[in-house]
Amino acid sequence: MASGLGGLLAVGQETKRQATSGLLSSAKMEAQQDIAERQLSMQKRAAEQSLMGMGAGTGAYLAAGAAKEAVAAKTGMLAKGGAAIGALAGPVLLGVAAAALLNKLFD
Repeated sequence: MASGLGGLLAVGQETKRQATSGLLSSAKMEAQQDIAERQLSMQKRAAEQSLMGMGAGTGAYLAAGAAKEAVAAKTGMLAKGGAAIGALAGPVLLGVAAAALLNKLFD
């Protein structure tokens, strides 16, 4: 009877070990999937920010000529700064808006 009980206990312990191993394996795979999803989310956010920066840079590049002309027409330092900001603001905002629209279209 003792060997029968010992065998039954051994089978129970083996079953418990297999169940624990399966749960640990499942938890490890879930953690890896969670990490991969977080990395993908961070990459998407970085790409969105890069697109916004590129849109703003493109707008500023396109407005640079107009800003130079606006600054050349003004005489005071404060007036020149205001003219430059005014000439750049519209195209930069337009570039950011275009980048946001592209981001939403291809999301």
